[in-house]
Amino acid sequence: MDTLQALRTLDVNQDASFEEIKVAYRQLALNVHPDRNTTEHEGKRFKQITEAYQILRDAYRKDSQRLSSNSKWSYTDRKTHQKTTFRQKKPRWGAPPKDHPPEENWSKFTKGFEEEFSDFWKEYEKKFWQEYESNINAGNNDAGWEKTRESKDQPDLFVDVDKSLCIGCCSCETIAPEVFNVDKLTKMNPKSKVVNAKGAGKNKIMNAAETCPTKAIIVEDKDKKERLYPL
Repeated sequence: MDTLQALRTLDVNQDASFEEIKVAYRQLALNVHPDRNTTEHEGKRFKQITEAYQILRDAYRKDSQRLSSNSKWSYTDRKTHQKTTFRQKKPRWGAPPKDHPPEENWSKFTKGFEEEFSDFWKEYEKKFWQEYESNINAGNNDAGWEKTRESKDQPDLFVDVDKSLCIGCCSCETIAPEVFNVDKLTKMNPKSKVVNAKGAGKNKIMNAAETCPTKAIIVEDKDKKERLYPL
């Protein structure tokens, strides 16, 4: 998927700000999530939407360090050589005050959805987007990029899913499909399981674990006999 395809997938214009892209992604993701939409039980549309958002988010993060808050940012797709220009506005959904939840400003876009959500979905949305906001903020410095780089010398990891905590939210499979598989045909939790603990590097596995809203993913370093997540 290239940047133009990502924009079409999220149904946003080429001059959309990153905040507008984020809003479009969240609305679509909540609508088509397999646990809410029975016609999307295989999660294909959910994965497409997530992939599109990640492509645009990564493009934004690569260029945002070089730009002021009032400038534009551009991204040239390596496959198509198509240049896409985005407007960078004053953040409408940036890092919130510590005493306010990250979704505070987001609620004005999802009022209709929230009236239909169960307590589970409210809690899931809160925790899931807290992690995404944290990752995006980390992208403003080199440390954020270090989190995505994989070392050549990978530790021997034990990876498992706590069956009592898994709610089948699909975030682990979306981030690390080589490691996790979610059974979308079953109506009962747990739905997620580990298919290959060596299917991805430590950073990717940790990213998947940290975005799990219920902390159901267990990661341990077998050589050091050390628990990495959750602590």
